[in-house]
Amino acid sequence: EHVRRLKNRGAELRTSGDLEGAMDHFEWALALNPRCTTCLKDAAEIHLSLKDYARAEEKIRKALDMLEGLDSDALFTLGLILSERGKDDESIATYRKSIELNAEDAELCYNLGIKLGERGDTGGELAMYRKATEIDPRMGGAWINMGTTLAEAGNLHDAELMFMKAIECCDDVRTKGMMNLALLLQKRANDLAPAGDLAGAKAAIDRAGRLVDEAKPLLDARIALGGADSEDAMFASQLKPLRVQIHRLCGQILAGMGDLEACEAEFRTASESFGDIPGIWDALARVLDLRGKTEEGRLARERLAAVRNSL
Repeated sequence: EHVRRLKNRGAELRTSGDLEGAMDHFEWALALNPRCTTCLKDAAEIHLSLKDYARAEEKIRKALDMLEGLDSDALFTLGLILSERGKDDESIATYRKSIELNAEDAELCYNLGIKLGERGDTGGELAMYRKATEIDPRMGGAWINMGTTLAEAGNLHDAELMFMKAIECCDDVRTKGMMNLALLLQKRANDLAPAGDLAGAKAAIDRAGRLVDEAKPLLDARIALGGADSEDAMFASQLKPLRVQIHRLCGQILAGMGDLEACEAEFRTASESFGDIPGIWDALARVLDLRGKTEEGRLARERLAAVRNSL
């Protein structure tokens, strides 16, 4: 009874964020009953969260020995620990054994997919992500990773579908889906334009621009509220250069289509948002010259010179 109370109190402290207090209670419980596997598993998970991987592995292996290696959750924890310790082969083997015991764990399938991807097993990686999304359709990270893997393999059509699923999925990956899809559409536009499909290129780059414009306030809000992760920060740093590239490509496509009026409008819009980018003023001056707007072209070149001198 005393062990049960210590274990329950440890769980309460862990939930409240008092990891040190929780660990003390689990250790006290283990001193009374060294065969308390739940205490060992909880202690291992705390050591894992504290990045004390050696002690975490020691605890979880003790629990698994007592459980004859037949606990899916404990195997999953061991897989995470082995992954953090760089023991990839053991980690994958452990994840596979855990899946044999519980094939309906979406997070387990997702983590195994990541490890297989790191080893270059693209087929196995995608299979695990698909399995994860079948179990939990709202597992946004799996949709994102599937899209990324497919895009890297050149399958832009299916990658687009995966990123769209991520956007629809849930808020925590929506902006990542938007930015990844915007990058994919930018690449599609870059591929279609030289091939002569200017209408297709224009449609793709317009969608890319809308996605970036929608993603910006969402990313800004996440960062301002302190809820951004490292990938959010990376995408936030890409917003400006990507939007500038989209303006440029859109303007070039419009020029290729012979629609200089729309081309001028595109670069004027770009100059209002990104007036510190020399290339925008250069492009605007060129299209103004082509449209016979000599004085306005001269003023654009003056702004170009001023921006260059300020750099």
